[in-house]
Amino acid sequence: MKSIKGFTLSELMVAIAVLGILCAIVLPAAINNNPNQNKLMMKKTYYIVSDVVNELINDTGSYPAYYGICPDDNTNGYIGFDCAEYSSKLPFLFSKQLNLTGGKIEDEDTLRTNAEYSRSSNADCYGVSSSCYYLETNDGIIWTFPKTKFSKGNYTSNILIGVDVNGDKKPNCYEGSNEGNCKSRKKNFDQFRIKLYTNGEIEINPDDKWAKEAIYVNSSLTE
Repeated sequence: MKSIKGFTLSELMVAIAVLGILCAIVLPAAINNNPNQNKLMMKKTYYIVSDVVNELINDTGSYPAYYGICPDDNTNGYIGFDCAEYSSKLPFLFSKQLNLTGGKIEDEDTLRTNAEYSRSSNADCYGVSSSCYYLETNDGIIWTFPKTKFSKGNYTSNILIGVDVNGDKKPNCYEGSNEGNCKSRKKNFDQFRIKLYTNGEIEINPDDKWAKEAIYVNSSLTE
């Protein structure tokens, strides 16, 4: 009767060691080549803002940038987003372009503010203001708008729109934040700010370098 040959203990140990070495080499490469979800979402939200802003700034029914049309005693010098009587107008019109959790907002008075928002991680409005309006969309993104208006006729007048690309999920940090574990963080942020100017131009807030790299440089979508 023939005996069945198997692996010796030393051969098994050598095989396991080789597999361990291969895993140590292959796994980090595989992980590092997976797209970073937060960076992908930053690109998505930036282009959403770009599209919505372009839609609104060219809607003369909402922002008629013509002499004498805006509801103001002084009828000269309007540029675009400065043609608004209330700071809640922009987030309300913005909300009509998004798929919000809980459905559409009926009027400006029903916009939620940070004081009414139950999540403590949103206390600083993601760095845009101490007081702001909140929108939450079905894809888990949270948007914040400061309770401030644009300066009339001033091209340099701007506001910051805050974005949390993954809602409640951690780390809940934007670059430059001094809150909690965000102070020492150098990368992998999930919040950033978009600067919106009176005339409809947008740019990434200069402090959000990580977001700027994620949005403008395709090759940086992996860590």
